[in-house]
Amino acid sequence: MVNSKKFELADYLVPCYYVLTTAEASSNLARYDGIKYAYRASSMEDYFSQISETRSQAFGSEVKRRIMAGTYVLSENVEDDFYKKAQKIRRLIFDETKKIFMDYDFIILPTTPTTAFSFGEKFRDATSMYLEDIFNVQANLSGVPAISIPLGKHSNGSPFGIQIYADSFEEQKLYQFANYLNDKIISNL
Repeated sequence: MVNSKKFELADYLVPCYYVLTTAEASSNLARYDGIKYAYRASSMEDYFSQISETRSQAFGSEVKRRIMAGTYVLSENVEDDFYKKAQKIRRLIFDETKKIFMDYDFIILPTTPTTAFSFGEKFRDATSMYLEDIFNVQANLSGVPAISIPLGKHSNGSPFGIQIYADSFEEQKLYQFANYLNDKIISNL
């Protein structure tokens, strides 16, 4: 049975995902100092300049942007408005995704809302880049396995693919179905 019903929480997927992932990035990288592991800047003036220089050199602008956003959503005066609310929405997304799997074995959707864009084309527009994740983040927020497989090339010459979700612990079924689609359908396009 096929159902093309809209996921009612779709409008919350990207905002929820970016609130939670930026908070997690900020929290996880707060202790990153380059002293115990990973990259270390060569400057050794003192402990604090070492940490500052290491973080400045090791993280690109997007990582820094996400750390700053995460620091903000975890700050005391707005944590309830953003982080805690996103945690509640994540739970709703989890519950609604599980309901779908009560009736269906798989969720199939595009991997991205558009075909591949040229390298660097959307680099300066962070919001546009974040919105490209609309079809990916439900699996991450609900904790279900997903796989993306190439579907072919669009008439504009750019590649595109489809994504398949399965219920928790159904990875074997997911792989089998992805292989079936690839062997029987996609290879004949």
